[in-house]
Amino acid sequence: MNGAVSFTPANPPEAEKPLWGVEIKGFVYILRCKDERLYIGSTRDLEKRCKAHMMGRVKTTKGRRPVQLIYSEKFDDYSEARKREVYLKSGTGREWLKAKLERCQSG
Repeated sequence: MNGAVSFTPANPPEAEKPLWGVEIKGFVYILRCKDERLYIGSTRDLEKRCKAHMMGRVKTTKGRRPVQLIYSEKFDDYSEARKREVYLKSGTGREWLKAKLERCQSG
């Protein structure tokens, strides 16, 4: 399990925050687990959630560590991230994901 992982800061610069101080963002992310299976999830704070997975604080991946973040997408709205998560867990979404990962591995 190797590869570069890029995290979005949990506390973005003031210029990225709305004037009222409330961030409305979301991420969909994919982890590769020790057993080579993928875990697809969504969160509002990618860095915090990945750390939770890596520390064994997430029930579904606790016994499958170590985990590696292999893919993520950022959304302006958490509900859009959830919709993307549902899509990626569907048959069509899994086919898209498989093709994308194969393209990345082949070069």
